[in-house]
Amino acid sequence: MKMEVLSIGQICSRFSSGKNITAANIHEFGLYPVYGGNGLRGFTNSYNYDGECAIIGRQGAYCGNVKYVLGKSYMSEHAIVAVTNPNHNNRYFAYKLSLAKLGRFSGQAAQPGLSVTKLLRLKFEMPSRQYQDRVASILSTYDSLIENNTKRIRILEKMAENLYKEWFVRFRFPGYEKVEFADSKYGKLPNTFEIVRMKDVFGYYIGGGWGEENESDEFPEVASVIRGADFPNVWHYDVDSCPRRFHKTRNYKARRLEAGDIIMEISGGTSEQPVGRTVLVTKELVERFEGGRVICASFCKLIRLNKEKVSPYYFYYWMKFLYDTRIIDRFQLQSTGIINFKFEPFLRKGDVMLPAKEGV
Repeated sequence: MKMEVLSIGQICSRFSSGKNITAANIHEFGLYPVYGGNGLRGFTNSYNYDGECAIIGRQGAYCGNVKYVLGKSYMSEHAIVAVTNPNHNNRYFAYKLSLAKLGRFSGQAAQPGLSVTKLLRLKFEMPSRQYQDRVASILSTYDSLIENNTKRIRILEKMAENLYKEWFVRFRFPGYEKVEFADSKYGKLPNTFEIVRMKDVFGYYIGGGWGEENESDEFPEVASVIRGADFPNVWHYDVDSCPRRFHKTRNYKARRLEAGDIIMEISGGTSEQPVGRTVLVTKELVERFEGGRVICASFCKLIRLNKEKVSPYYFYYWMKFLYDTRIIDRFQLQSTGIINFKFEPFLRKGDVMLPAKEGV
């Protein structure tokens, strides 16, 4: 099959950002979807694009994420609009872009960003238009199946979270009617529960790493990196936005993620989105990465629990409870507009509520 090597500038008739739209003009409901750096932002009553295109998150949590869009919509300044010329299939090119892991071209700043000028120079091997059309048709069918399965996964995750709240927040676990309750700093708790410090359930913890963009004798180990900005994707097992970089051998070995690990974001928060968000690393998540090689970024902590004392699944939902209720806010530290997390005080003074051992 004949392939042409072309730059994005040669493939696209348009490759540029959208236009600014104020928050006041974005609503929960409206005629047209609004796309920004973090994907769908909401809806509005006007549009600035009509047709098909690939959109690339230029800034924010979904930086480098690619989505195929068809129809009328409003593209904000944080979304790059990629429209192919007549020689290429737009849906096919959207798939091609999504495989390029464009997020790796952003920096590790608290607010990652992509340069349109830099991306325009990227080159891709492109087959004939006829071949592109066939591939796009097949892949779009699979996309529909994947979307249905993703919806089922989210329903199951919500069910698991609701079960956790029912048993360990509202304390309506099997047999709760026969359990006595006692006073505690968190209100009345079943007398079979205990409160321990975070340090009592941690087996190992270490800050993440970032490595280098290029391989060298000093940085020979290739591994993907999960940043705080990637968390929304990673929660749904979408790892395309995670950059792949090179690391020192000792750094990689000390930080390689394993099933059961917890990743905690410790820097880069805002008043609307404080730090302290977590990711539960499962076997299935590790397998999403090439060779199972992945670490967390230096704005995060790897936490490896003492599994004899607490289940990683239980601990993850406990951390989610602390975050959602903003109990965790007392460990926030704000300086120069960026919120950081006071990890050592959290280790010494943070609490974990543990039910009877057979329950964790």
